[in-house]
Amino acid sequence: MRHRKLQDLLGAYLDSELQGKEMRLVEEHLRACRACREELGLLKKLDAFARSLSPAPQEEPYWEAFPARVKAAVKQRLSAGREKEDAMFRDSFIVAERSLGRSAMVFPLSLAAHLILVSLLVILPLMNTGDLPRVEIYSAFLAPPPPPPPPPPPPAKKRTSSQVKTRIKPVQAQANIEPGKLVAPVEIPEEIADEQVSDFGVEGGVEGGVEGGVVGGVLGGVVGGVLGGVVGEVESPVRAIGEIKEPRLVRKVDPIYPEIARQARVAGTVILEATTDIYGRVATVKVIRSIPLLDQAAIDAVRQWVYEPMIINGKPRGVIFTVTVRFELK
Repeated sequence: MRHRKLQDLLGAYLDSELQGKEMRLVEEHLRACRACREELGLLKKLDAFARSLSPAPQEEPYWEAFPARVKAAVKQRLSAGREKEDAMFRDSFIVAERSLGRSAMVFPLSLAAHLILVSLLVILPLMNTGDLPRVEIYSAFLAPPPPPPPPPPPPAKKRTSSQVKTRIKPVQAQANIEPGKLVAPVEIPEEIADEQVSDFGVEGGVEGGVEGGVVGGVLGGVVGGVLGGVVGEVESPVRAIGEIKEPRLVRKVDPIYPEIARQARVAGTVILEATTDIYGRVATVKVIRSIPLLDQAAIDAVRQWVYEPMIINGKPRGVIFTVTVRFELK
């Protein structure tokens, strides 16, 4: 066996715990190894010193009573904390007197009063209908009057063959002048003649006209106005709900099916919100239910639709309503 292993067996050899072969091997090693003999002598001295000491005092009663002492200390601290809490909150609690009879009488009265109050708030506004304005709704087709036709040109005078004379016009070399660019003249003129500004007005004026009017204007018109326009302010459009019905469609243009949607086999219904002007033309379009490949085709078609104008209380009004455009593959 190795030296280190035999050295570990010295303590067992000293306590007479080895037998047989191991004991013989240790004795042979001790005869041959001086260091192990010295270590065995040191172990014998330590054993003799330990045996010479007095035995340790018995402390079994202390450890046997330890759990009981811990329980007693915990109970003492808990009782002290409860006494402090009782003294702190003793004056903070208010015990109300319970009266079941009074509660049973007050609850139905309170419930009935609330029901009556809610009923009055709902019924009274419904009964008072005298102050509501009367709405008169009727449809009429307002179309701007067409502009007056231009006057026919005067007939050209026929010339006889004797009066026809051939004239030879001299050819003049013209410089290449581009519009909007300044070009230096070839010859500098000595004098610059004043431009002849013709008077665009009519001598003596026009009967019923206004001073400072526009040439070709209409009597009674407003400068900057539109032919066939409506006098006064145009009110905001109304939404087609309740008694206000959706206007009647006068002109409808079918949508063009997008080729990319046809190839992708996309079909369905696009829902739009359209707003007409006072003439029944679609002014604005907003998508409510979208199909991305079909939205623009539906918007382009609805913008060309024309509806019957709406007249409310004698004034033309625009209308806001929903339009459905269906796309079906054939």
